[in-house]
Amino acid sequence: MTIAELMTAIGQAIDAPVAYSHFTSEHRPPYLVYLGDGQNQFDADDTLYWKRNTYRIEYYFDKKDESIENQIEDLILSAGWKFDKSGDTYIEGEGITVIYYNLQ
Repeated sequence: MTIAELMTAIGQAIDAPVAYSHFTSEHRPPYLVYLGDGQNQFDADDTLYWKRNTYRIEYYFDKKDESIENQIEDLILSAGWKFDKSGDTYIEGEGITVIYYNLQ
């Protein structure tokens, strides 16, 4: 499953808009943004054996709902990705909270 397909599935599952990088108009939370975040590689002896792009998903919300977080995480895992999850980060100027998922 590609990252775009995964994000479409997550957006549909939690009924939230999704954008790559940023939205061009304002949205009320919850919503999701995803970004390319580099690449993991394994190489030895001047040979690249494998590579995989990494991504960051940003889940913005104004009301904590762990069942939504569980849906996001279940979909990430079922698509074959591993992830690290941040804590809740409150954005004071916006009055919203974000959780970062770093997919590997």
